[in-house]
Amino acid sequence: MKPPIPDADSVRSAMNAVLTEAAVGRRATVTAVERRLGVTHATFYRHHQDLITSYYQPRATPARQQEGPSPATGERVLDNLRRLRQENADLRQTLHLYEEAIRRLTLENDALRTDARIIPLHAQGSRPSSRP
Repeated sequence: MKPPIPDADSVRSAMNAVLTEAAVGRRATVTAVERRLGVTHATFYRHHQDLITSYYQPRATPARQQEGPSPATGERVLDNLRRLRQENADLRQTLHLYEEAIRRLTLENDALRTDARIIPLHAQGSRPSSRP
């Protein structure tokens, strides 16, 4: 059985309670009102959208709003972008190494299954060892 949909008076009282808590330091959100009422997000918006937009949102606006990104924020974004690009290059290199290892193991596995002679592949820059 579905829980009953709260009426407008109980919704207003829940909104006022959340707004009162926001004055103490908590953030006033619609989710807090929904939790207090025990109603899902979709149901709450479907039945009480007018109260949210006309009554709650004007009273729950954040006290501090930023006008735009500061120069320090722009520098952090560029630093983050550089770091992510370097990380991406490192991951591509690691992926290439793994692809080569899988290719080598696949060839060795096929050679072992067909009793063919295995010719070892040497790492780049290393000298082949002399075997009898």
